[in-house]
Amino acid sequence: MSSLFSRKPTSKPSRTSAVLLAGNRFFTRTISLETADASAEVALAMEALSPFPAEHMLMGFVTSADGKQALAYAAHRRRFTTEESFAWPDHCQVIPEFLTLCGQRPEKSGVLIHVGDERLTALAWADTGALPIAVLCVNRDETQVDALAAEIIARAGLADDTTVRTLNEPLQAELTESQLTLHCGEGAPYILNKSQLDQADIRDADFLAERRKKEQFNHFLWNAARVAMLVLAVSLLLEIGAGFITWRANELRTSTEARRPLIQEIESAQALSARITDLSTQAPLPLEMLSLANQQRPATVDFQRINCKTNNAIEVEARTSNASDITTFERALKELPEVISVASRDIRARDTLTTFTFTITFKPEALRAAKRKK
Repeated sequence: MSSLFSRKPTSKPSRTSAVLLAGNRFFTRTISLETADASAEVALAMEALSPFPAEHMLMGFVTSADGKQALAYAAHRRRFTTEESFAWPDHCQVIPEFLTLCGQRPEKSGVLIHVGDERLTALAWADTGALPIAVLCVNRDETQVDALAAEIIARAGLADDTTVRTLNEPLQAELTESQLTLHCGEGAPYILNKSQLDQADIRDADFLAERRKKEQFNHFLWNAARVAMLVLAVSLLLEIGAGFITWRANELRTSTEARRPLIQEIESAQALSARITDLSTQAPLPLEMLSLANQQRPATVDFQRINCKTNNAIEVEARTSNASDITTFERALKELPEVISVASRDIRARDTLTTFTFTITFKPEALRAAKRKK
């Protein structure tokens, strides 16, 4: 968010990044820091410099990037009316207007003067140090630029020929979640990061602490709301997905029901095809088996009964007038490539005839091959 800084001490912006107070209400000091506790050092230094107790002062400060310097500023509470104080929005930073010029330090010692609608603001830098060593702010009807430049050069102890630069662009700011960027026109900005915002604000520490708690609570609520919205979004997506799956399942079920007669017809055809295949591959071949056995039968052997035991085995009851032909017949059958085994039983001799029973097991593949050749 960006907006113009107010240049009036009694300004009451509704949605500004910071409330800019007139610099002539403050006295300033540049303090050298010896420890890491800048707040304590600044408080002690300003209490020693101020003729008023610390509780009667509105005070803030900014530090240099290396942490070795601080620009402190303070004003008595009576310099701001109750109406002015209540007009400062809680969410804004309340700072002096001269902070917006701190980012435009000259390469060497020099003076920068900003010409505003109501005030002239001058900052002076020495050769060393990132922060101004003197700050002077006056109303425009009290002095002119040349006179103000001469006065601040004298106060800062700079040479008479010190370079003076003048600006008259509006003062602006951009507040993000992590920093406040202050700048004048297109010049170099002065940035206050999140840890420096409360240090720069002149309001009471209790108020700033309470504001931090509110910000943390609001941040927690915002994160909770984001999580809730994410959960709702995921739930909505799951609900949409479930609805789509249900719709698709119903579509498939309807399509399946519409095709059920065709499916049943295909299943019947497949069953018939499987049955035909079974019959063609598993049905017994008694004639083929009998033909192969008969080809090896000796002339004295007569077949009395043929019984098809399985799809690849037959039982032959026979008789012969020459008992030795039984062994010859059995040997001839076993030598056939289509035969797996030959089992003989019930060999009985009666008068001049001998009866016997052969169980002949054939190879099904060989039988079917022989059938196809025919």
